[in-house]
Amino acid sequence: MNKQKQLIFILIVLVATILRFYKLDQYPVGFHIDEASLGYNAYSLAKTGRDENSLLFPLHIDMFGDFRPAGYQYLDILPIKLFGLNEFATRLPSALFGAATTVAIFLLTVAIFENYTLGLLAAGLTAFSPWHIVISRASAETIVALFFIILGAYFFLSGIKGKTRQFFWATVFWLASLFFYHSSRVFVPLLGIIFSALAYPLWQKKKRNFKLSLFLSLLVIFFLSLFLVFGAGGGAGRFRQVSIFHFPEIRLVLEEQIREDGVAGMPILAVRSFHNKVVNYGFGYLKEYFRYFSLNFLFIEGGFPLWYQVPNMGLMYIIELPFLFVGLYLLIKNSAKNRLFLIPMIWLFLGPTVAALTRDDVPNVQRSLVMLPALSLITAYGLWGSLEWVKEKFGLAIQKLTILVLVLLFCWNFSYFLHQYYIHSRVHRPWYRFNGFKEMVLAVNELEPDYDKVVVTKSQGGIYMHFLFFQKFDPEEYQKLGSPKDKDYQGFGKLVFVPGSCPTDPLVGSSKEPDAKVLFVASGTCEEPPFSSEETKLIKREDGTVAFRIYPGEGRNE
Repeated sequence: MNKQKQLIFILIVLVATILRFYKLDQYPVGFHIDEASLGYNAYSLAKTGRDENSLLFPLHIDMFGDFRPAGYQYLDILPIKLFGLNEFATRLPSALFGAATTVAIFLLTVAIFENYTLGLLAAGLTAFSPWHIVISRASAETIVALFFIILGAYFFLSGIKGKTRQFFWATVFWLASLFFYHSSRVFVPLLGIIFSALAYPLWQKKKRNFKLSLFLSLLVIFFLSLFLVFGAGGGAGRFRQVSIFHFPEIRLVLEEQIREDGVAGMPILAVRSFHNKVVNYGFGYLKEYFRYFSLNFLFIEGGFPLWYQVPNMGLMYIIELPFLFVGLYLLIKNSAKNRLFLIPMIWLFLGPTVAALTRDDVPNVQRSLVMLPALSLITAYGLWGSLEWVKEKFGLAIQKLTILVLVLLFCWNFSYFLHQYYIHSRVHRPWYRFNGFKEMVLAVNELEPDYDKVVVTKSQGGIYMHFLFFQKFDPEEYQKLGSPKDKDYQGFGKLVFVPGSCPTDPLVGSSKEPDAKVLFVASGTCEEPPFSSEETKLIKREDGTVAFRIYPGEGRNE
């Protein structure tokens, strides 16, 4: 790679880093409970070696009933030790590995196509990708997993091409991905098998030691994935929570179809042939699978969860759409010359195989993020091929003019994304990002010394985690209390969590606590008059709606 391309590569990585770190503590607006949980559990592990549930060095952590791999929490220990327990430190690993992914994409592209220009295009598209930028800035474990998957794929391909020692690093990085996100535990073994099959002509005549290294690499990945899914706890439980096989809708449709056939007097053989679990679940799976390839998902609205959505913005830029189709065409056309050219397409179609098994928050931008490298590679190949065709047909001058027009169109697309993200996302449905929770906790922290108890509504789920995080509550003390979370009429410190959007405390004014001074934290939707409207403190979201009402409770039961 010449010096000019080296400079462009450094510039791409630098821009990717800026886009993921600029005002990282402020955007995305709000601090989601998943982020708070990741940060506090990292803080707890750093202080005690245990998570919030008192489990010693766990492989999975229970996050509101979702048993997630604990890799991100361990990775976040160092940033929290360096910068303290705050939003920046919690989001730092995701942003850092997000920026580093541009390097991994470059290496993988060059390993497949042996073309540095293509590598730079793919890295550039990833650096500016709305999908990747948004998730990189939001404490997402899947970003870290994706980095290790791509890097593992690069080393695996290098190993297949003859560098046997690279299988060791491929195994290391692919194994690392398994400890960050559930989907990796299915996707990575499948990817390794497909890579080996596609590259069979490259290694079939290799020596026995080479084949043994390849086999051992796949074997270790396969069995550890199997263990983490079924033997380590957490993985199988999460699958049961969100899989299409445990949603009642498909079963109810099947029962309805059978009942309708019964009314029509259909023969039992026909009923069994057309309406059974294999057929209905098969159609259900295909329906979810193809949703991940819809233009609406990729280019218009994006997907779920809603806190990742940028208003009126898809996951890719509209200008990339034609080059995605051109790239698919050219890869199919040229794959006869080099079977490795099939890798981006197979990666793309393999991407949603795990995500399509779920029915919760679909189409899901996190579970399907593994599609992104393939989309970047295919689009880059289509862009490169189109520009080469223009040069061949119309000459260098027209090619340069085409590049200028494309750059201007891309700049408009990119500017539109930045506008939607930094301006509109701030005020568009901010409740999905738990906007106002931090401000509420800070207000309580300021008022708390003057009160004996703080009674908090738990109508907005997971609120206890924001108190743990922004109060930097001592993990050891929390664990000694039995990790109460937000169980009814329990809490930690001065906090007591109660059901209902308008909290009341049965002990206020009672013989047990006759003189207790109580501060109430109610939901913004609470219409019950506070004790003194003049003393009510309103916590508002960025869009002006009221998230919480904080008011004193003296004399309530007198």
